[in-house]
Amino acid sequence: MELPKPVVARVTGHVRAGGLGLLAACDIAVASHAATFAFTEVRIGVAPAVISLPLLPRTDPRALARYYLTGERLDTAEAARTGLLTAAGDDVDEVLAPILDGLRRSAPEALAETKRLLTAMVLETFDRDAAALTALSARLFASAHAREGMTAFLERRDPEWVV
Repeated sequence: MELPKPVVARVTGHVRAGGLGLLAACDIAVASHAATFAFTEVRIGVAPAVISLPLLPRTDPRALARYYLTGERLDTAEAARTGLLTAAGDDVDEVLAPILDGLRRSAPEALAETKRLLTAMVLETFDRDAAALTALSARLFASAHAREGMTAFLERRDPEWVV
């Protein structure tokens, strides 16, 4: 996020869990309609703690509540509505073409300063919350629920808490 050049994500597949944190760290994210997204952490007994650092300042937290809490899949339209994506289309390269052209036509110093403006809240969130969210994530990953959730996932069965 402190990189002075814009970072662009080109998504053509499925993005899950930690991959969504990487996606949120990008300045521009474009996906094909074939892509899907899901915060699957709660289904294996953990929380999307650390990935919330770039996600929450850049997305609609109320809209994400459903997906954080349920692990449901989002399509590209819903991902764009929540702020996960900048744009989506059938042909991701066609959607990206005018964006990349605009970036190429922009002055490097102006891009760097504009990016600094756009990422200020994200970096403030990192400074304020990173230690606490990292500790929460470590605690949850070491829990009995996480062991059961990950084991159930690998064994392709429901975890014990599903009734």
